[in-house]
Amino acid sequence: MLSVGVLASHSKSGAPDDLAEHVSTYTWRLHDGWFGGFSGIELSRDGREMVAISDRGMFVTGTLRRNDGAVSSVEDAEAFRVLDTTGTFPKKAGLRDSEGLVLQTDGKLVVSFEGKHRLNRFAQPGAKAQGMPWRKAFNRMKVNGGFEALAINNWGKIFAIPEQPLGDASVAQVFTLKKGQWKKAFTLPREKQFQPVGADFGPDGRLYLLERGFNGLGFRVRVRSFAVERNTVSDEKLLLRKGIGIHDNLEGLAVWRDDLGRIRLTMISDDNFRLIQRTEIVEYAIPQ
Repeated sequence: MLSVGVLASHSKSGAPDDLAEHVSTYTWRLHDGWFGGFSGIELSRDGREMVAISDRGMFVTGTLRRNDGAVSSVEDAEAFRVLDTTGTFPKKAGLRDSEGLVLQTDGKLVVSFEGKHRLNRFAQPGAKAQGMPWRKAFNRMKVNGGFEALAINNWGKIFAIPEQPLGDASVAQVFTLKKGQWKKAFTLPREKQFQPVGADFGPDGRLYLLERGFNGLGFRVRVRSFAVERNTVSDEKLLLRKGIGIHDNLEGLAVWRDDLGRIRLTMISDDNFRLIQRTEIVEYAIPQ
């Protein structure tokens, strides 16, 4: 199940104020029916072992191979159905719209869903879902505006960010799971043309937020990072901002530290199962 893709050579970072430098853009192709629609990604600490989630209810595992630091292939790809709490695979697509993903230190996976908003925990890819706490206010989220961005900090605390605002449109509400209940953690400044779709805490303890926008013709992308201490955020940094047509529909983000000691941003795109789109694995590095 080895993918043969197109590797882009190293390119300039784009906007002169970008802090992150482009490392590679790899187009991943497989002809299996389950392939595509990736909306979340997690990587091992060395950036090699991958688990991704698709919005048609599939876990996909694999190994990222690199040449001179740039992704050159995805090897040993394997797919597993995202099962419900009864151990079955829902027939209705709206019940298996898995969007957000976090990997806990014990190896368990937490997944957020749209369509029917909820969060489930999985012992491993292919395992039966375990229910998780919920909050009635979350039922007000729009069908296609739920928790796409999940993150877990270095102390195992889970955070969830809805794609569409709950309340004030100038901020993104961030919720955290504390003692079995979801609480408001803090807010992040938000711009109308960007929606939060992916998040991760880096090895440096900062919260990294992937945001995506669509104008009917193509996708724009932005990544910011924040220092988080208790219930406060500070030191906002714009790491990259790309206009329409530079990348496809980037929705998943994993943050890790490479062999050179740089923070590496690995993103994956949701091709919406359309021939005119691509599954891209895009990487940027933040210079020391």
